[in-house]
Amino acid sequence: MAKREYIQRHLLIIKRLKSTPSTFEELHNYLLTQQELTGDNFDISQRTFQRDIKEIDSIYGIEIKHNKKEGWYEITDEIEEKPFERIIEAFETLSALNFSNQVSTKLILEKRANKGTEHMHGLLYAIENNFEIIIKHQSYWKEEPEVRKLQPIAIKESNNRWYLICFDTVKKDFRNFGLDRIQNLEITSLKFKPVNHNTTTYYQHAFGIETYEPVTKIVLNFNSFQAQYIKSLPLHLSQKVIFEDANNSKFEYFMHPTNDFIMEIMKYGENVIVEEPIALRENVKNRIITMLSLYQ
Repeated sequence: MAKREYIQRHLLIIKRLKSTPSTFEELHNYLLTQQELTGDNFDISQRTFQRDIKEIDSIYGIEIKHNKKEGWYEITDEIEEKPFERIIEAFETLSALNFSNQVSTKLILEKRANKGTEHMHGLLYAIENNFEIIIKHQSYWKEEPEVRKLQPIAIKESNNRWYLICFDTVKKDFRNFGLDRIQNLEITSLKFKPVNHNTTTYYQHAFGIETYEPVTKIVLNFNSFQAQYIKSLPLHLSQKVIFEDANNSKFEYFMHPTNDFIMEIMKYGENVIVEEPIALRENVKNRIITMLSLYQ
């Protein structure tokens, strides 16, 4: 069986049990309906399903339990939504690519520069095993690349770019480096003691990768047209609607008002007004004035 088909079956089983507990027969019927849609072969035996359960636990860390009283299989632990949704999205895209014989005319993909993803496997290996790494990194602000000795902690995505979160052994501070700017990666045999740095907590109020401004409450007022898009694709996990009428919707956020977030606000132009905090409102206002002066 093709690896793509094998992994997609795992994801379909997780997706089904995440939404509703099911007997093996119900799961089997669900997989058969999906195979009609995709053209893949998801017809499995009870024995194969038991092997899938073990592999799903081993690969994804998701435990599927058999509820003997009810006679169904279920996932009792909470699954973090966003990472799992991205996995599903990736494999659904892969299935679509595999299904079409003439992808170039039917599925239009954005042309993007190198993201540095060729380093991801090695970096994750170093992170998992606490190996120090040496990278050659080309900054946008310097002519020559620099060699850095680092203790890797995590990899973070931001605005279609990937960043290595790490501890710089020379600077004695936490740093981030764009994977697309890493020219060379060397995984050393030198082990380091796991760094006490909760990356998820550190970036929970960030828009992207910047955290240099204090966390504060932010209120944005979008017109009704733009608000529909903001609701469907929130700017940040803290987003919530605090006011709404026929013409406007006000959204509240709790985050760092850094430059990357200001740039995000400004791309909506006349469709948004910054209401709070005053300092952020003035910052955006001054940028608009400066921009306007360029066209005088």
